[in-house]
Order: sequence, then C-alpha cells, then structure tokens
Amino acid sequence: MIALLKAVFWMMLAAAPLVAAAQPAKFPERPIRLIIPFAAGGGTDIVARIVVGRLTETIGQPVIVEAKPGGGGAIAVAELMRAAADGHVLLIATSSNAVLPVVAGLSWHPSHDFTPIAIVYSYPFVLATNSENGPRFPDLAQFIARVRAEPERVTWGSSGIGGPQHLVGEHFNKVAGLRMVHVPYKGNAPMIQALRANEVQVVFDTQTLMLPHIQEGRLRPLAITSGKRSSRLPDTPTLSESGFPDLAVEITNYVLAPRGTPAAIQRELNQQFAAALEHPEVRARLVGFGHTVPVAADNTPEAVRAHIDHFSSTYGPLAREVGVANR
Repeated sequence: MIALLKAVFWMMLAAAPLVAAAQPAKFPERPIRLIIPFAAGGGTDIVARIVVGRLTETIGQPVIVEAKPGGGGAIAVAELMRAAADGHVLLIATSSNAVLPVVAGLSWHPSHDFTPIAIVYSYPFVLATNSENGPRFPDLAQFIARVRAEPERVTWGSSGIGGPQHLVGEHFNKVAGLRMVHVPYKGNAPMIQALRANEVQVVFDTQTLMLPHIQEGRLRPLAITSGKRSSRLPDTPTLSESGFPDLAVEITNYVLAPRGTPAAIQRELNQQFAAALEHPEVRARLVGFGHTVPVAADNTPEAVRAHIDHFSSTYGPLAREVGVANR
C-alpha cells in the first residue's frame, strides 16, 4: 500500500508542471492599446483618455490611447484586424463603422468579424441653422415648408461623404420628403465654419460642438435627433415629436476586440469598461459633454452587436440608395 501511495504521489508531482502550463495566463499580461479612428485631440480621443484613466487604475496594466485616423476609419480597423485575439489591442469604433464596408468597398462584416466588448457613449445630432446672417428659419416647420417650396435651393453640410452626419442628413431628406443640396466638408470644424459663413443653410452635428455657437446666438437649433429632449437644449424639439418617429437616432461609440478573442477575456473587458463608466467622475464628465452613458446592466456585448446590426441594416441600404456605396 505504501509503495502504491508513493507511486501515485510521484505521478501527481510529475504532472503538476503540465497542469500549471495549461492554466491561462493572467489578463492583461502587458499594456493594452486602445485605437481610435480619429485624430488626437478630438471628441473621441478626449473621452477615451477619460475612460482609460480609470481603467488603468483597475485593470492592472496601462491602457494607451493611439490615434489611427484615415480612410473613414478603415486604417484603424485594419490595425485591429492585424492584432492577436488576446484582448491587448482594442478599437473604439463609431456607428458609421457599421456601414464602412458598404461605403468604402471593404470585405469585412461589421459585426461578424470582430468581438464586441462594450458601449462607451451615445449622442444625438442637432439640426442647426445660421442665425447671424442669411436665411433665418424660426422653427423646424417653417424650415421644412421653405425647403419643400424651393426644392434643391437650400444647401446642407456634412463632415464628409458617407460619414454619420451625411447619412443622418440623407435619412432626414428621405423621411421628410425634402430635396436639399448636400455639400461635404473635410471634418466638423470646416463644416461649422461654412454654416457660420452661410455657405450652407443647415447642418447636423453634436451638441458638444454646437452649444458654444448656440449660446453665443450665432446658430439656431431647429431640432434634435434623440428620442427625448436634451436637458442642455430643453426648448429644442426632437424630430420624433415633430412628426418623424423614424428619425429618433443617436450615434454610438463602442469598443471592439479582434475576432476570436476568448469569451473569458471578452467578459473581463466588458466588466472593466462598464465599471469605469459607472465611476461618478467619469460619468459626470461624459454626461457634461451631452453624451448618454449606459448603465452597467445594459452595457453588454449583445447590446453592441444589436446596435451595429441595426445601424448597418438601416444605413447600408440608404448609402446604396443615395449613391455613396462602393459595393
């Protein structure tokens, strides 16, 4: 019996290194890279740095924000697709990423080819006009009446062809039965500058960028695309309450990991991001920008995938319809 026990002991001892080797490594093993598809210093970059400041304190490794702008987000996506599926390289994508394959003629699928992690924030667009000079539209009803009376005479600006402002603007034209002339610009800043100079009569853009101009009396908000009125613009009606329920839309920024990221790492990252967004200081700063931040219970990978699929199914066909699709 003693001999048998000794044999079993030595067999277990010999197997111990193999068992230890089979255990998964602690995550994260090294710093995490969080890629953003826009230039440093922009809204997404600022929010990302606020969130990772909290993440770095809790996740056990530094989280480093890297800007990879270009190609409407395609360069950042390509960087993610080259990364190992181990959770150490992540991407903050925006809703327009869901239609990027259609607009740019790319081969990947917006939800099948990535691992969804968490939603970071959502935000509506404000439809605004110039209130300093040129045509003045007192309210949305009079604006719509003017456009219908003078088709293809009123111009509207976007931050670029195929971008979220462009797609939401085209959606508005379609649902409201309007015929405005689209003028694309290279980014938000020149678009707003063009509105201020009356090169275009209206634009869609974020509350964050619009509010300073509205508060100074330079721009007039006509409507907002959120499902309910904004606390920052309480007198501005929603498009939904103005008779366009299909135009209750918000742009969402969310985190993706490479396809094939293990479920355990996906869960860990989801919990870490959700917890960081629940931190009072982080949440207060993001809400202060006019963003909607999900509560942890609703911030699931399934919610990310559902948003991607909804945006893709809504705006992919629209991109083809208005002639900005490459496949």
